Amino acid sequence: MQEQKTFRCKDLGLACEFEEKAENENELMKRVEGHVQTAHQMNPEQPEVQEKIRKAMR
Repeated sequence: MQEQKTFRCKDLGLACEFEEKAENENELMKRVEGHVQTAHQMNPEQPEVQEKIRKAMR
């Protein structure tokens, strides 16, 4: 079984308690995109935003 991936806004240096887990990176990305867009006004369509999010995944 693949290890779960975790994303936390704290890992991006954001003062936010949001944390999400998923089975893999792509699924996690889908779940995180809506949050960063609404809560942090970050555009998940931008490659640099996607890269930041992926780098913060554990």
